Amino acid sequence: MSRIWALGFNTFREAVRDRILVSILLFAVGIILCSAVMHEITIGDQDKVVRSVAQGAIDVFAAIIAIFLGISLVWKELDKKTIYTIISKPIPRWMFVLGKYIGLMFTISLEVFLLTAVYTVFVSIEQHPPPPIFFVSVATLMLELLLITSWATLFSASSAPTTAAAFTMAIYVIGHLADDLWRFGNQSESMMFREFAHAMYWILPNFEIFNLREAAVHETAIPWERVRTSVMYGLSYSTAVLGVAMSVFSRRDIQ
Repeated sequence: MSRIWALGFNTFREAVRDRILVSILLFAVGIILCSAVMHEITIGDQDKVVRSVAQGAIDVFAAIIAIFLGISLVWKELDKKTIYTIISKPIPRWMFVLGKYIGLMFTISLEVFLLTAVYTVFVSIEQHPPPPIFFVSVATLMLELLLITSWATLFSASSAPTTAAAFTMAIYVIGHLADDLWRFGNQSESMMFREFAHAMYWILPNFEIFNLREAAVHETAIPWERVRTSVMYGLSYSTAVLGVAMSVFSRRDIQ
C-alpha cells in the first residue's frame, strides 16, 4: 500500500509543476472572473447567466485538465525512460497504473477545489453565497472526472498520446450526447440502427447523469435520488474501466 501512495505522491508532485496545467488553471480562473461582464450585456435574468458561464467554465476546464493529465500517464514515463527503472523493481504493473491514477485524481481534486473556491468568493461578492446544490454539483462533477480519467488512463496504457487524446475526447463528447443517441435511435426506422444505438447507449458512459449544473444555476432543491444514482454509476463504471486499464498495461510489451 505504501508503494501505491508513493507512486501517487510522485505523480501529484510532477503534475502540479507542469506549466501547461498551471496555464489551463489560470485561464479557467480568468473565464470565471470575466463572467461578470455577462451581467452588463445580458438581457433577462443576469445573475443566472453569470452563474451558468462561471460554472460551465469549471466543468469544461476541469474535464480538459483530467484529459490532459490522463493521456500523458504512461507517455511521460516512456519519454523520460523512467518506466524501465520502475518496472525493474518489485512493483506490479497494475500497482503502477493504480498509483499514477490516484496521483492524477489528487491533482484534479486540487484544481477543482481551487476553481470552486474562486467561484464561491466571486459569486458571494457579486450576488450571494452559493447554495448547497452548487457544492453537490461539484461533487458529481468529481465523479464525472473520475470516470473520464479512468478512460484516459485506459487509452494511455494502450496507445500513443495523440491516439489516446482522440479516443478520450470522443468518449467525452459521446458521453454528453448519450441521451440524444438514445432518442435518435428511437426515431430511426431501421431496426438494426435502433439496436446499435441502444447498445452504444448502454456500453458507453453517460456523463449527463453527473450534470447538475442546471439545478445549481437555478438554485433548486438537491435531487438526492439522482445523486445516489450518479454515485453508484460513477464508482462502479470507473472501477471497471480502471481494472481494464491495469489489465491492458500488465500485458503491454514495453521496449
